Amino acid sequence: MQGIPVPVKNIRIYKYFKPTEPIEELIIEGATGTYTVGTLTTNIFYNLDLNDDGKRVNPLYVHERYYATFETEDGKPMTTVWMFCLDNSDTPRFGRTIHVLAQNDATPQVATPAIVDSSDYIKLTPLHNITVSQLFPPPAIGQRVLIENGTGNIIGTRIGAPHLMGVEVDSGERFGELIPGMKRIIISGYTDKGELVTRDHLTVISGGQPAIFLRTFPQ
Repeated sequence: MQGIPVPVKNIRIYKYFKPTEPIEELIIEGATGTYTVGTLTTNIFYNLDLNDDGKRVNPLYVHERYYATFETEDGKPMTTVWMFCLDNSDTPRFGRTIHVLAQNDATPQVATPAIVDSSDYIKLTPLHNITVSQLFPPPAIGQRVLIENGTGNIIGTRIGAPHLMGVEVDSGERFGELIPGMKRIIISGYTDKGELVTRDHLTVISGGQPAIFLRTFPQ
């Protein structure tokens, strides 16, 4: 069933924490927008698009998890499931797809080993607390997590015109097989200075140790 956007108001965006963490962090308040819920076979799509970013209380980051509270036009209060931030511009977007009959994505799997010649790449910047996800193909909304709590580096190829940029991830908890050629990969992590770095439109080059992701051409 194709979802119909419903106008909503008094939107408040909160950072999502695990239920065992009694923490609340308000990100945006006083925004307006539309909320959409749709289905396709065994998938449920959730999408929240803001017409404005209201008042930003704390920073909003692409690839992070958030949930929202709001009111419909007739004043009915609602709370969303947690969703990924897909766009942190002046009109932020959030989305998630839930596979009703899918197996638990939290079951770790071992990727197929691969041999990577590290001399092919230049290590540019160390990264910590790396999260690797794959965006769902349209019309699905959201992403599935492949690696969490990883470490690695921003890398570049030594040869090529242009030189390709990407990320190597040499540790972390895996939640699915990394197959060379997989696209729509998005990676975020923190530098030694605590700065958040996000790279998108990446392709899996190697699913071994380390896992290699590059932004190839054409997209």
